[in-house]
Amino acid sequence: MTTKRIGIVGAGVNGTSIATACAARGHEVELFDSGLAFAETSRKSSRMLHGGIRYLEQGHFGLVREALLERDEWQQLAPGVTRVERFFFPIYEDSPRGRLLLYSGATLYQWLAGRFSVGKSRLHGIPEVIQAFPGLNPNGLRGAVSYCDVVMNDECLAQKLVAEAKYSGVSLHEHTPISRIETTGFLDINGTLQKFDHVINAGGPWASSLLERSGISSAFELEHVRGSHLILKADLKHALVFQIAADQRIVFAIPIGQGRTLFGTTEHAHNLAEPIVCSDQEIDYLLAIYNQYMTHQIDRSDIESSYSGVRPIVRRRSESLSNISAASRDSEIEIIDQLINVFGGKWTSARRLGSKVAALID
Repeated sequence: MTTKRIGIVGAGVNGTSIATACAARGHEVELFDSGLAFAETSRKSSRMLHGGIRYLEQGHFGLVREALLERDEWQQLAPGVTRVERFFFPIYEDSPRGRLLLYSGATLYQWLAGRFSVGKSRLHGIPEVIQAFPGLNPNGLRGAVSYCDVVMNDECLAQKLVAEAKYSGVSLHEHTPISRIETTGFLDINGTLQKFDHVINAGGPWASSLLERSGISSAFELEHVRGSHLILKADLKHALVFQIAADQRIVFAIPIGQGRTLFGTTEHAHNLAEPIVCSDQEIDYLLAIYNQYMTHQIDRSDIESSYSGVRPIVRRRSESLSNISAASRDSEIEIIDQLINVFGGKWTSARRLGSKVAALID
């Protein structure tokens, strides 16, 4: 196999995974980011390595099955920074989904994982739910359904992936913005054109704007969706998943240690020209949900911190996106001469995506 020079734009989980996979195949790889590696979307997630149980409702069975297999690979790679968590769906009189539907979905989720299942899905009566969550609002409670999934320490896992990339021979260039990319394999780096055998655009939410600056047309475009989370001073024994009847969404409450809970996320269309921060509206929305379902009422003084990230939701230009919440987080790969565009994706599927892209170069 001939060694090729590969230039990759974007040092998030997708770009770093692609870089490592290419270097493992013997290529000379340079990875560029306008800021720090893993500083944006990849560090602003819900900290889950999951198959995406909610995608079953849209019929994305293949996507969920593949992600569940990849979830196991992450556990093998980083057992010290991943853990199995049990997630409880409390069911109320006004819940959009009842016990039978949720239990069927949770059981299907477990079945799709096959031998890589991390725990059985269960039905729970009211007394068992209250025992597990004494602070849960009992008014209208009808029981719960639980399933198991994997959560991660994303900061530690990001450090591990960057170290793995460097060990594989990847040259990482932080604080190095790319102003232009060319389908002939050139990158404009600080005003100087550098030639590569292949260039890979893995810029996450900024992938489409790089193409626009470069005058390159794509068959795909991105919807930018801001998701915000709160770190609350609240202690939970297990994770909770709240069904929000008003907007047909779900919100996660995940214990992260030291008496803290990760709570989110929101979904708002975002303009990349605006700061990526948790708005007052989002804070009020999340606090209202918490106070609706928990008896101990909290306010802004109970917020330790907040963070926001922008998710790139990919679609073909010929298609419309009517429901952001229902949209798949699957990825798309587009080849234009020596340029490979990588759109969308998520943490769980990043390593397999890296292998797919690297295989296109051989």
